[in-house]
Amino acid sequence: MKKTLTLTLMGAALGLASTAFAHTRLEFPVIQEGTRSDNNIVVTHGCTDLPVIGTVNVFPDVALARVQTSTDNFVDNIVDDARLATDFMSGGSITGLVSREVFSLSELIKDPQGNAVGFWNGAGTIPASGWAAKSPVRIGAINIEPTSCATKVVVVPAIANICQLGSLADVTGPTGRFEESNLFVDLWTAPDAGSPFDGPAWNFPATLTVERDLENNPLPASCGEGFAVRVFPSAEQLDRDFKAVYQGREFWPNSGI
Repeated sequence: MKKTLTLTLMGAALGLASTAFAHTRLEFPVIQEGTRSDNNIVVTHGCTDLPVIGTVNVFPDVALARVQTSTDNFVDNIVDDARLATDFMSGGSITGLVSREVFSLSELIKDPQGNAVGFWNGAGTIPASGWAAKSPVRIGAINIEPTSCATKVVVVPAIANICQLGSLADVTGPTGRFEESNLFVDLWTAPDAGSPFDGPAWNFPATLTVERDLENNPLPASCGEGFAVRVFPSAEQLDRDFKAVYQGREFWPNSGI
């Protein structure tokens, strides 16, 4: 009885719902380097007809992140780059912003060193259709490395809008990979991480594009026109961080139901 009550309360605590017309996106998706961003993750629909009952939002850990580069803005020419994200960017600390407009429960997700890499929200709800919800987050100033050839850095968080509690198998389904028709969760994640949480395509994840300040941080002459860089959480980071843990207990993706 106690277990059932705890799970029921947690399901209610992870509250959010939405409409069915647009992807989850950052409210301010383009910023200039060196600029702090007080931003919002805007959720606009749930899983098919079900309201969302929780959100988990994880930003790339630069020590583990996957890196891709492109000379055509990631249309056709996309290269998996073995360099570290820190070869192209620095900064980008994550700070939670206290807000009780939608959720009354929020907790930071931290790496082993205690640095915040994301957050999850709960204890709130809105109707299942006709509404949008905002999860606020402060993203510290991101700087592009002066010696790099990056004209911009596209930071790609991993976002889960949870509609039912369950297990990792419920998230991935019989194929072992997330499907768009999943009733347990909507994932707005990169498709190339090599994780069970991979999204179906690159038009799914939200992005934060950091544009190089070419006046104060010009490209080195050897770079020519330069290239774009994309940074997103690796499978290793998602396995470590992409979860909601409350009072020492994991409630998503493995709720123990």
